Amino acid sequence: MPKLLVIDDNKGVTEILEEVARDVGYEVLSVNDYKEIRSSYVEFQPDLIFLDLDLGVDADMDMSEKGYDGLTVFQFFEKVKCPSKIVLVSGMGKQKRMLTKNIGHEMELDVIGSIGKPFSIDLIEQVLVKLKGGETAKF
Repeated sequence: MPKLLVIDDNKGVTEILEEVARDVGYEVLSVNDYKEIRSSYVEFQPDLIFLDLDLGVDADMDMSEKGYDGLTVFQFFEKVKCPSKIVLVSGMGKQKRMLTKNIGHEMELDVIGSIGKPFSIDLIEQVLVKLKGGETAKF
């Protein structure tokens, strides 16, 4: 059974993604607190990661004040030579998601796509089914 690690500070989002992924046949672990990302990744060893880029940054706070965002997670993944496929699931605009995807590629991470929030449950299900079947999903 393939393993999916969902990293998002919004518990409601992780619960939806967990339910869809389990229905499709994934073992799922969710992380809502950025402090748990490293240990969860190391212990779970996921095949696939759904990563939010905005991990709890308030509207009146910029990324530098928070000190933790999707790029910080990328730095950790780069350090441990993460072989997992990564899908960005974020409310950031398409251009920012594409830029982040390109940065991930430069870090030699396997960032395979991005999905904007709010997302379609049908799209999530289609992506998970294709990836589970070994297909290359284009999204």
